[in-house]
Amino acid sequence: TRPLYPLFRLPQIAGNQCRLLTDGETTFSTMFRRIAEARRYICVQFYILRDDDTGQELARLLCQQARSGVATYLLYDEIGSRSLGRHFLKPLEDAGVRVSRFNPLQLRNRTQLNFRNHRKLVICDGEYAYVGGYNVGNEYRGNSQKDGFWRDTHVEIHGPAALSFQLSFTEDWHWATQYIPTIEWNSSPATGDNNVMCIASGPADETESASLYFTHLIHSAQERCWLVSPYFVPDQNLVSALQLAGLRGIDIRILVPEKSDSWLVQQAMRGYIQSLSRCNVRFFTYKKGFLHQKVLLIDNEWSSIGSANLDNRSLRINFEIGALIQSRSFASDVESMLQLDFDHSEPTQISQHWWPVLLAKTSRLLAPLL
Repeated sequence: TRPLYPLFRLPQIAGNQCRLLTDGETTFSTMFRRIAEARRYICVQFYILRDDDTGQELARLLCQQARSGVATYLLYDEIGSRSLGRHFLKPLEDAGVRVSRFNPLQLRNRTQLNFRNHRKLVICDGEYAYVGGYNVGNEYRGNSQKDGFWRDTHVEIHGPAALSFQLSFTEDWHWATQYIPTIEWNSSPATGDNNVMCIASGPADETESASLYFTHLIHSAQERCWLVSPYFVPDQNLVSALQLAGLRGIDIRILVPEKSDSWLVQQAMRGYIQSLSRCNVRFFTYKKGFLHQKVLLIDNEWSSIGSANLDNRSLRINFEIGALIQSRSFASDVESMLQLDFDHSEPTQISQHWWPVLLAKTSRLLAPLL
C-alpha cells in the first residue's frame, strides 16, 4: 500500500473485522439494526435515496435516533436523489436530523453540477462503517419489476479503520455545509486481523487517484485479478495494465452485466471486450439479474469493494469511496462469492458481424464522455 498513501493520505489500519454483505435484505437489515443500536452519533451518505418503503424505513430510524439524543447526519446527492421532496425531508429536519445536499445549487461555479457524490457510506459511533455499491431504494432489495434480482456487494467494517471513513464523511459534510459535525474521534479497540485502507477519490484530488489506484492493483497482481464492474469503459492506463497482466499469464477475469441501464455504455463496453480478449483477458456475462457490484480481487490477499465503476465518470468526475482490505481469510470469502457469480455467468460472446463491430468501435470513441 506504500504507493497509495500519497494518493489518499490515509494509512492502512490493522485490527478490523470485515464482513461481506451480498444481498439487499441482509445488507439493509444489518445497517438498519446498527443504526438503531447507535448511542452517540450516526453519519449516513448516499448517492441515491428513494422516497419508497426502504427510504421511509431509514427515515423513521434516523428520526427515532435524533429524538432520543443521538447526533444524526444525512448527506445526499441531489442529482442522484432528485426525486426527494419536502414530504420526505421535512419530518427528518423536524425530528432533529441534520440534513444536507452535497452539491447545493447555489454553488458559485455552476460547472460543478457535473460532479456527483457517488459515495454510499454509513458510520455508527465511529466503530462500524458500511461501504459498497448499495444505495437506498426498493430496487436494491430486488423489489423492482424492471430490474428483478439485484446483485450488489457491501462490506461491514468493525474496528479502528471506521474512523478513516468517518474522516471522508466529515470532509464531505464540511464541504457541503461549511461546518464540522459534532462527532467523536476516539479509536475503537481492535476487533479482528483485517488491514483496511479507506480509498476516497474525487475530482478535487491533485492526481487522477481512482485511475492510478486500479492501475496499481492490476500491476501488482502475481497470480489472479478478478474484477466486477457494471460499467466497464476503462481509460487507456487500465487497458494497458489489463493487457500486460493478461500477457504475463495472470488469471484475468472480468464480470460484466447482461443488462445495462445505458445502451451506449453497453455498446462501448463491447469494443473493449474485443480488444482485451486478444491479450488473454477473459470476460463473463452475468445472467441471473442486474449486476451492480464493484469488486476487485487480487491474488489471495487483497480485496477492493466500493462505489467506483470503471468508467470516466467514476475515475475522474465523481466522488467515490471504497475499502482496500488486506486479509487472506476475507479474500477467500470474496473468492467464494465471485465464484458463485461466475457460476451464474457465461463466457461473453461478441458478434463479429460488421454492423455490431462498427457500432462498438464508434461507441468506444465516446468513452471519455460516458
